[in-house]
Amino acid sequence: MDRIETERLVLRPWRIGDAAEAASLFRYASDPQIGLRCGWPPHTSVEGSMNDIRNILAVENNWAITIRDGDETADNETDADAPVGSIALKPVSHYTADVVTGDPELEARYSRYLNDNALELGYWIGRPFWGRGYMPEALRAVLEYAFDTLRKDAVWGGHYAQNPQSGRVMAKCGLHVVGESEQDYYPLINRRYDGVYRIITADEWSGMRNGIGAETTR
Repeated sequence: MDRIETERLVLRPWRIGDAAEAASLFRYASDPQIGLRCGWPPHTSVEGSMNDIRNILAVENNWAITIRDGDETADNETDADAPVGSIALKPVSHYTADVVTGDPELEARYSRYLNDNALELGYWIGRPFWGRGYMPEALRAVLEYAFDTLRKDAVWGGHYAQNPQSGRVMAKCGLHVVGESEQDYYPLINRRYDGVYRIITADEWSGMRNGIGAETTR
């Protein structure tokens, strides 16, 4: 898996069996305002975080978000190269597929993006780093990787309707709303949320980079 560098960030593979790696993950993933927004329970121990790195995070196209040494807006208590979040490209979820296949018009337009030629985003960043533009910076870099390196035709993104901040991050990066759902069930946290599902296609991404904007390429 490639290492991705941006102006302020380094996105790198997760390190298995690294105590410092697990401690940094636990520090931010134990915050209930993080996991519950993403459909997973807050971490409860460093040992559990280490197991999650081994069993969940250390897979293809799942990057630890780290902040470059010397960035003035970084958390002063966080060492350089320590993970402060995660961003991944995953297979398209059944939540997204259900919204598309449940509407004949959406199915006609978007069903071709439900196979291996498309991926779906998953991401979060620790609360001390909210509002600093790190997440859009990471997302743009991963979208570039998805389209230019992996040569995918589309990338999806989903978020809770009750989490508009995530929607704003996606919108900044060109993902537009395709459909919405009501009361999706998330078994890891035993909760239901309304969902919002977005997409950006390779053509829309190319149009954005050329200054056209996704709105004109739909």
